[in-house]
Amino acid sequence: MEDRWSRDFLVQQAKDSRNQIEFVDYSVQNPFDTSWKTQCKERIARTRGTVVLIGPTTAYSDAVLWEIEETKRQGHYMFGIQIHSDRTHPVPPGLPSANVIRWDSQQITDWLATWV
Repeated sequence: MEDRWSRDFLVQQAKDSRNQIEFVDYSVQNPFDTSWKTQCKERIARTRGTVVLIGPTTAYSDAVLWEIEETKRQGHYMFGIQIHSDRTHPVPPGLPSANVIRWDSQQITDWLATWV
């Protein structure tokens, strides 16, 4: 939640008419609880994959770790984006470091294009 600006920025970039990618923002708006898990499972099931925005505390977030494991359990695609260009934050366990990129619009589009 503390890196909400990065999610908002990604959503804005996804609206760029030059890309052919449909981006649906299913990011969590409510606190992490039991009903959240049920809703999140359903949301992940409706997607092809999960984008993990990696900030200073992402690797320590129980909600993020749970989302990564659920994405893997459902067999969906996943990649991470380092949200700061001048800092590298710890990659959450379960997210392969080979699937982590810096914030770059073309790389993001390229990763998403592999999900079709």
